[in-house]
Amino acid sequence: MLKYSAFLFLLVSFTACGPRISTAKQDGVNLSRFNTFAYLPNTDIEVPKKNYGDEDVNTLVIKTINANLQDAGYTINTNNPDLLVLVSTKIDFDNATTANPVYASYPYVSGVSTVSPYYSNYYYTGFASYGDIAGYDTDSYSYKEGTVIVNLVNRKTKESVWKGATSESLYNENQADAIAQLVNEIFQKYPLVEKSKK
Repeated sequence: MLKYSAFLFLLVSFTACGPRISTAKQDGVNLSRFNTFAYLPNTDIEVPKKNYGDEDVNTLVIKTINANLQDAGYTINTNNPDLLVLVSTKIDFDNATTANPVYASYPYVSGVSTVSPYYSNYYYTGFASYGDIAGYDTDSYSYKEGTVIVNLVNRKTKESVWKGATSESLYNENQADAIAQLVNEIFQKYPLVEKSKK
C-alpha cells in the first residue's frame, strides 16, 4: 500500500435541507487544468437488487456522473484521460476506518477481461495495469448503506484530487429522478460545476 500523500486535503461538509454532502479537495490542485476523464471499473458501485433493477441504477449513476463532469468542461477519453473516476457505494454501515475498495480486480484475473456493461465505452483501457492509488487509501467516515462515493484521481500521479459523498443512501430512493438527484447533489459542490451554474 502506498503511503498517504504528503499533500493536505481539505474536508468540507455541507449541511442543508437535503442529504449532507462531504467533499475533499487536494490542496493546491487546479481542477480546471484537467480536460478529460474515464472510469476505473469497480464492483463496489454495484447496488444489490432492492425494489428496482440494479443494472438500471448502476447505469443511471454513471450517466449522471458523466453529465456533471461534462458540465464541468471535461470530455471522455478512454485511452489517455487526465482524470480517472472511481465510484463506489458503501454496502454496509460502518463507523470504522476501512480500506478503499480494490478497483478493477473482479473478475479481471488471468484471462478474464469482461467489464460490467454499465461502464459501456467510458472505462480507462489501461485499468488492468494501473496499480494503487495514492491518498485516501483509507476512510474514517461513517457511511450509510448504499452511500455513493465519487473519487477523482490524477491518472499521472495516481493521487486523489477530489472526493465527494452523500449521506443519503441510494437504497432509500426508488425513482430514477431521485437517484440522479443524489449524484447531482454531490457535484453541486464540485468547484467547476458550481462555477458553471453561476
